[in-house]
Amino acid sequence: MTLLEKMDRLVYATRLDKIIFMKTPPRSFRWAPLLVVAAMILGFVLMARAGIAIAADFLIGWLIFYGAILAAAFLRALGPRFTATVNRPLDERELMVKARAHATSGVVLAIMFSLGCFYMTSAGVPWLWHPQFMDWFNLGFGIQGFGLLLPTWIASWLEPRPAADPDD
Repeated sequence: MTLLEKMDRLVYATRLDKIIFMKTPPRSFRWAPLLVVAAMILGFVLMARAGIAIAADFLIGWLIFYGAILAAAFLRALGPRFTATVNRPLDERELMVKARAHATSGVVLAIMFSLGCFYMTSAGVPWLWHPQFMDWFNLGFGIQGFGLLLPTWIASWLEPRPAADPDD
């Protein structure tokens, strides 16, 4: 058995093929993104507060923060469909939900960045927090994670609730 065949078997054994080939039905995550956003904020605060000086707090914050960014990517892949496949293109409702979710998330992100710019002009106020070098680096990844998660979160709320099963 060649290395490629072993790697192929590993993909199917770990069930990653369901994510890669989009075999799972789309889900509506209404409250899970809120937990991921809270974890991103908590991890960032732990990293920014600890700095590099307190290694244990920084490491815990780093694990929480970057774990939340990975969770955001998985929620994006498993949530409402934004990408068409060869076998199943997006229908009109899915296209409308995708457009509304991305437009709304763009407005929310623009407002957040505008408020962040106004906050950063307060450099002379001594009791306010101002990012250091590594804080800017982590903040960039946090913005990317939030940009992945926000359209999924909005689209999940735009999706209709699943119909009640009469057998339950």
